[in-house]
Amino acid sequence: MSSFNALPKGVTEADFTKAIKEYRALMGEDRVRTDSASLQSYSKIMCPVSEELHKPSAAMYPKTVKEIQAIVGIANKYKTPLWTISTGKNFGYGSAAPATRGQIVLDLKTMDKIIHVDEELGYCLVEPGVTYYDIQKYIKKHKMNLMISVPSPSAIVGPVGNSLDRGAGYTPYGDHFLFSCGMEVVLANGDVVRTGMGGVPNSTSWQATKWGSGPYVDGIFTQSNYGIVTKMGFWLMKTPPPGGYLPFLMKFPKVEMLPDIIKTIMPLRLSQLIPNACVVVNSLLEAACLCNYDENGKGMSRDTFYKGKGVLPPHVIQQIIEKCNIGAWSFYAAIYGTPEQVALAWKYVSGSFKAKFGNQVEIITEKEAKDDTNFEFRRQMMMGGSSLQEFTYYNWRGGGGSVWFAPVAAARPSESYKQVKIATDVLNKHGFDYLAEYIIGWREMHHIIDLLYDRTQPEETARAYKCYDELLKVFAKNGYGIYRTNPAFMEKAADTFGPEMRKIHHNLKKALDPNNILAPGKSGISLG
Repeated sequence: MSSFNALPKGVTEADFTKAIKEYRALMGEDRVRTDSASLQSYSKIMCPVSEELHKPSAAMYPKTVKEIQAIVGIANKYKTPLWTISTGKNFGYGSAAPATRGQIVLDLKTMDKIIHVDEELGYCLVEPGVTYYDIQKYIKKHKMNLMISVPSPSAIVGPVGNSLDRGAGYTPYGDHFLFSCGMEVVLANGDVVRTGMGGVPNSTSWQATKWGSGPYVDGIFTQSNYGIVTKMGFWLMKTPPPGGYLPFLMKFPKVEMLPDIIKTIMPLRLSQLIPNACVVVNSLLEAACLCNYDENGKGMSRDTFYKGKGVLPPHVIQQIIEKCNIGAWSFYAAIYGTPEQVALAWKYVSGSFKAKFGNQVEIITEKEAKDDTNFEFRRQMMMGGSSLQEFTYYNWRGGGGSVWFAPVAAARPSESYKQVKIATDVLNKHGFDYLAEYIIGWREMHHIIDLLYDRTQPEETARAYKCYDELLKVFAKNGYGIYRTNPAFMEKAADTFGPEMRKIHHNLKKALDPNNILAPGKSGISLG
């Protein structure tokens, strides 16, 4: 029996012991941890498989690029795989646990420098351990007229990790990788590469333009295991002037109205009258976001309305809608600009929905919202603010299980409703409710479906795995790919994109990381 928490595949205990000794000689014992207590947070997963499959062997905390260069040298020597994380939250997509058992977690939270924030051109350059909250504090401290787009768990996660996983926010800069600009990457052989204009010595435009000369390579370092990103730039939006921000909510009473909702949104979205990555939220996710628990664990939850474990009946869902004063669909968006621009745009936006839906749409702005906690949460998010409120929805069903299934649809009315019906049928078949939101991007919709289940119940955990597996297969059969997944399904998800793409990924891995030391299994990419 090993004295370590776990061992990497193909690495003997003797070699692993030697590797740990060298890592500690480099960084000290405090920054190379192998004890179970220190590794507990990296072992916890929310996806429906055993934690034993994703148990790490160690965790390391580098502080400099030079240390990372030395780390990859030792990793190549002993073939000890490194699972890189930044802030390591990744809720719904696997948390911080590695793709395969025995990998060393390379936790970059100790690399937490805000290197530069440029108010004139609106950009920043940061290390992986910097959180959105850190940037917001910096901007506030220096009284800069800037804001950064954040994902739903804004305060505690970082822009580097979220953007490398191609995450989304809710401002006009909501496509986070699209609005990134320039990376510094340590390759598996120890080389340090600066992408774009960063390769030019003393460049002053590294974060000002995305393109350098020759092939654009930044994309291959997203959702991949081809390098360790140690710095990354992001464009920041100028804050609108007073009176130049109008968040709003529209509530719709029937599920069947979704195609007409999307049909009304898209001309406004394409014309940039609605410029932000807006959302359409279904009733159960909207209700779950109200699931505020006190320190004793008491508060509204699914059990408040229905004690049974099966799928919520339609009449109970209707009771939830009425009790919580929410819509069958809730549409959140915002308008930005000068006060005059906002007033004019609002006439077009509100007029379009009134013309289409008449008295079947309830339109709410800040004036009418009052103490609506969900409205306040969305208002902050669409302005690049911080909130932890949405995480309460993990308490909706109870039991700690949450896995996000995230297919993408073209932003067409027919496709939006088709995906809802497919997802609802599969989820209900396995005994789970449909909780979801559509994040509407430029011409696509990210369909974020939260499969909530009770991880304390083995039977329910097994059912959740089968449910996710069927969702993946059925959506792929209907021509829908997912944009992101958890480690338990990365291999299967990669298969849905075809053998030709997998061959390219394999060849890149072989060229850039021949010893397979960087996060093997990430996105289904491995040489082992």
